[in-house]
Amino acid sequence: MTVQRSRRARFFGSPMLAAAMVASAGAAPAVAKVGGPVAEPTDLAPTALLSGQLTVVKVTGSLSSPLGVTHAGDGSGRLFVVERGGRVRIVKGGKIISTFLDISNHLTSGGERGLLGLAFHPDFAANGFLFVYYTRPGGDIVISRMQANAARTFASANTLDTILTIGHGLHSNHNGGALAFGPDGYLYAGVGDGGGAGDPEENAQRLDTLLGKILRINPTLGPSATYAIPADNPFVGQTGDDEIWDYGLRNPWRITFDRTTGHLYIADVGQGRREEVNLEDVADPGGNNFGWDVLEGSLCYEPTTNCSLPANYKGPVAQYTHTYGCSITGGYVYRGSHRDLQGLYVFGDYCSGRLWTMPAAGGNETLRRDTSLNISSFGESETGELYLTDLNGSLYRVIAPEFSDIASSTFIDNIHWLFYEGITGGCGGGRFCPRSAVTRVQMAQFLVRAFHYPTTATDYFTDDNGIVGESSINALAEAGITGGCAPNLFCPTRPVTRAQMAIFLVNALNLPPSATDFFDDDDGKTGESSINALAAAGLTGGCGTRRYCPTSNVTREQMAAFLHRALT
Repeated sequence: MTVQRSRRARFFGSPMLAAAMVASAGAAPAVAKVGGPVAEPTDLAPTALLSGQLTVVKVTGSLSSPLGVTHAGDGSGRLFVVERGGRVRIVKGGKIISTFLDISNHLTSGGERGLLGLAFHPDFAANGFLFVYYTRPGGDIVISRMQANAARTFASANTLDTILTIGHGLHSNHNGGALAFGPDGYLYAGVGDGGGAGDPEENAQRLDTLLGKILRINPTLGPSATYAIPADNPFVGQTGDDEIWDYGLRNPWRITFDRTTGHLYIADVGQGRREEVNLEDVADPGGNNFGWDVLEGSLCYEPTTNCSLPANYKGPVAQYTHTYGCSITGGYVYRGSHRDLQGLYVFGDYCSGRLWTMPAAGGNETLRRDTSLNISSFGESETGELYLTDLNGSLYRVIAPEFSDIASSTFIDNIHWLFYEGITGGCGGGRFCPRSAVTRVQMAQFLVRAFHYPTTATDYFTDDNGIVGESSINALAEAGITGGCAPNLFCPTRPVTRAQMAIFLVNALNLPPSATDFFDDDDGKTGESSINALAAAGLTGGCGTRRYCPTSNVTREQMAAFLHRALT
């Protein structure tokens, strides 16, 4: 199709994300108040998150220079990983399952250029629209609209339709690349200052160029890709380009919105001394000047001393020196399933691989993990779980496990739920023992806590007298959930099989029988009807194609998954 040109093309000079590709060493970051000297930290910020608790777990490799990860908001559970060379890859179940789009023939990539940003329209499931941010041959920045197929599995390069072009031909760096829809439904873009050391064209402080800015536009969804200017953009009817929302930025490398509060977080890559995080309240009317290149963080840059704060200045809420890294990668305020991470803004550094958190309001930045990764971006899943990309080719999940042995568990979210609900305290010593078989007495304890069965004075069995969990066994029998393993016997130390698990849960949930035979390996076996009832209720998909593995033992992590599904 014919590519639509932007409403107003820009040619004010050019490029992006000065991620100096070097690693540095050190410990906790120096936290500086805006306008004050850098001080070495003395105390860690008070938080429930324990030292070293935050960690990363590899999801998949085999990616090519990944620069972003996001979700489509369509209920599919898919992650979309942006590759610098022009592809977006779909990851699900820990595997790359397909290529969602490939616009490699429409861009130039390498260094700080390439496919830099991706944002799905809030109504993507219905309309199929998405937006990409990339550098075309010659270096200009382009924001284009695309549309996925009816199944939402692929977006053809033939649908690429340019809505905004920003001239960026002088330098190859500082292209920015962040795209995100705000809670107001408008599309925000983080654009670099045009590149070259020290913003030689003074783009960041100028209001007649879109370089060095946060932009805010309302993309249209008609046959031709265009955009409208929101009437409340701060420079509408005043001196300054109407698309500008904020200015005074060097190279914003990731802008994100807190999905709970709607506040905007902007991580701005520094020149040689400071990396910074800026925060804008959801009710802020925009027009803020974040200081570059008068200031780098809270330090004077031009002039180097005794600088005056520029008009409309808004200082950073966190910053760190180049002792601890050289290129900030902005993250998210965590709103997923990990209780101890709730409300903390997680961010990292590309050069050093360090991960920090800070309270959502800013300040008290705390080093959490020192990795060997080149952290190129962060992203959220649809449920609020946090991921990061390593430019070397991998996708990782960021987690804060309460147990020391569950980081690699497929069922980590289920285990967390079980812990938060007070159904388990683990197996001792800060461990959960996820792959240990669940015994029948442990099963009784899990179920009694989960379903709140009352205690009873009746002693139903003779082989559990005096053991830990005897009261739970009797409570389970009193509720009619079990009759034991033989007359007067419960067999408390015997492992629970998957068939027995089905019987327990069907009795506890009073699930109706099903006429459908879901599996082939349980035919004629005890518990077959319960297995089919469990599958009909959507609580299990079995252990493989047409298989349930009824005689296999249930592990503690599988138990967590069964109960989580059953009770939520």
